[in-house]
Amino acid sequence: MLIFHGSPVQGALFDMDGTMFDTERLRFQTLKQASQELIGQAFSDEYLMQCLGLSATTAEQLAKAQYGAEVPYKTIRQRADELELELVRNEGVPIKKGLVQVLERLRKSGLRMAVATSSRRAIAEEYLINANVYKFFDVLVCGDEVERGKPHPEIFEKAAEKLNLETTKCLMFEDSENGICSAHAAGGMTILLKDIKAPNEHMLSKANFYFETMYDCLEDLDQYVSAMEMPILQESFPQTVNQLTVGIHGFGAIGGGYIAQILSHWDGYTRPQRIIASTRNSLYREAVNAFGTYCIRYGQVSYDERIEYMSVIDADNEQHMLDMYMESSLIALCLPEHAIATEAKIIAKGLYARFASQTMQNTRPLTVLIILNKVGAKKLVVSHIREQLIALSNVEIADQIMTQHYFCDTVVNRMVSKLSEQNLYRQLKIKYNFFKQHQSDAEDENVEIEDTAKLSTEQEHQASLYIDDMRRNFQPSHILQTMDLILFNSETDMPIYVENNSPLLIKMRQMILVDNIADIQLIKNRLWNGVHAMMSWYASLVGHETIGVAMGDARVQSLVEHLIQEVRQGLAAYLPTRAKDLERLAKSFVESCQYAYKDPCQRVARDPLRKLNHNERVMGSIANNLHFDQPIDSLLWGASLGYFYAMKMFNISLEDINEHLQSNIALFDLTSAQKQKIELKIQQHLDQLQENPTCLKQFKSFALPQDTQSSYA
Repeated sequence: MLIFHGSPVQGALFDMDGTMFDTERLRFQTLKQASQELIGQAFSDEYLMQCLGLSATTAEQLAKAQYGAEVPYKTIRQRADELELELVRNEGVPIKKGLVQVLERLRKSGLRMAVATSSRRAIAEEYLINANVYKFFDVLVCGDEVERGKPHPEIFEKAAEKLNLETTKCLMFEDSENGICSAHAAGGMTILLKDIKAPNEHMLSKANFYFETMYDCLEDLDQYVSAMEMPILQESFPQTVNQLTVGIHGFGAIGGGYIAQILSHWDGYTRPQRIIASTRNSLYREAVNAFGTYCIRYGQVSYDERIEYMSVIDADNEQHMLDMYMESSLIALCLPEHAIATEAKIIAKGLYARFASQTMQNTRPLTVLIILNKVGAKKLVVSHIREQLIALSNVEIADQIMTQHYFCDTVVNRMVSKLSEQNLYRQLKIKYNFFKQHQSDAEDENVEIEDTAKLSTEQEHQASLYIDDMRRNFQPSHILQTMDLILFNSETDMPIYVENNSPLLIKMRQMILVDNIADIQLIKNRLWNGVHAMMSWYASLVGHETIGVAMGDARVQSLVEHLIQEVRQGLAAYLPTRAKDLERLAKSFVESCQYAYKDPCQRVARDPLRKLNHNERVMGSIANNLHFDQPIDSLLWGASLGYFYAMKMFNISLEDINEHLQSNIALFDLTSAQKQKIELKIQQHLDQLQENPTCLKQFKSFALPQDTQSSYA
């Protein structure tokens, strides 16, 4: 049962043409084509609008009045039927956007459901099956099965009777005057949906609820349908696909290994019919498109999750990128910070094309998720996009476009790593050998993989041959369908924090909507990103390859424990109302690190000087702790490790290191004495590391007193 606007509902009865399907526009098209063929003149829009809701007899009389008594109306109508059926069979039934979501919500609310249509059963069944919505309905009552058609209530009464329900307990969906009068006379809770022609006062008087679009109906219904809880990792994705297309701008670790999974779970009722992702990596693009799917591996629970309905486009193909922005309802920007300025150009072009298009079916606002590992990410992204929009048009149009859409900051709570090209090549070669063996036309071949990150020219060529051969031979139920392609290794954290700034996100299963995303961004930046960077610098310097392996080292564990302790103390003083978030994120971080056996330390340790800027993850924690008189000894050691890592791995001179350190400390809002002591302590650590690098490996643990006050206050 569903309680809708305070009334108990047990059933839902749907008209078909014009209500569920956009067949009125299709009918206009075929009648115009048929009349052009048979009388050399297409029926006018004015005449066709006048025919809406009229019986065939009345429509014929009107045709004779406008086009002459000899007009072969019945022959034109018959030819239009043929054309319509041909179009439906070739191109599918034009479904009203939002229909599938509405049907799935009603069904999962426990309602019994029926179709009550004036169309003949043969036509109705073909349309319902073609549109893949027949599965939602228990009963089908058609125009050739009742004695009195609409506006008589018989068809709705008969549908309710077959469902063993009272008409007063049924929602009745209609779009026409005859239909809404029929539903009203049957005593149902009537829902009127606008089709081509706006409803008149008489129609509105018979409707309990009126919606301009099916999406408007969906948004209203959503208030009375429960939101599904956070999914568990191994829970299957929704089987029903809706009519939405979503995009991932950047098919990297987070885009392909996390956001794709979130979009596939969607709201639990349905999932998008298509996910478009962009990348410049041709090997990954061709591999995913050839297999039609790929997998995310969760090593912690030995589970491979298959992502489907995915197509990957070339990020350098401007038309494909514009199409993604035109067609999508939601796009996740999964881009590194350094790429924002250049990628803003194509984003702006996509938004401008969306604004300028007069034929675009999806006129609803675009929701843009900003997946950027940075505090204040939205301000940076929006600024760059607006700047590019101004270059394309002017300030007024740029601001108009920006206000049309929803830009939402996020905080990602999961560690994901992307397989190297060599690992992907290994998979392709092994699967290709398996594939050829399955065909029984290839000899066994040993697989030897060079231990390098990039592919040679010969390997790139060979990988393309593997993909092409498998693509040509791919068939349903083929052996390739069981040969999952693993592209990402991921940890198991499910939620993503998202700024509560778009109505589309309210029902999303894995999204925790927050009004002040800046707090969560700050916690993630300092507690996750900062500690992650410092531990990776240390782990790399002592010779560990991955985070998971490093966490088995007591020295690394001790450093992480002390860093988390100090950062938590400072954040707890600054954000006293976020105690639960601090506890949850700290626990999640440690667990993720312990199982991150595929996450390279060097990936996390990259770009150390940027991470050591005054307002970034490490120095930001030092300044915050000093402000609230909290300990900073471990943080200073961590910052020193970052500078030493920059010197060892990137050959940055001590002179440049000191210049970077001094210029950033100068920006701190601290006393001169505090600044001098911080600079001195880090320089002492660096001197020690340079003079005796073996102290890194001799280091056992931090024997720091608990809850001590900082000596730098």
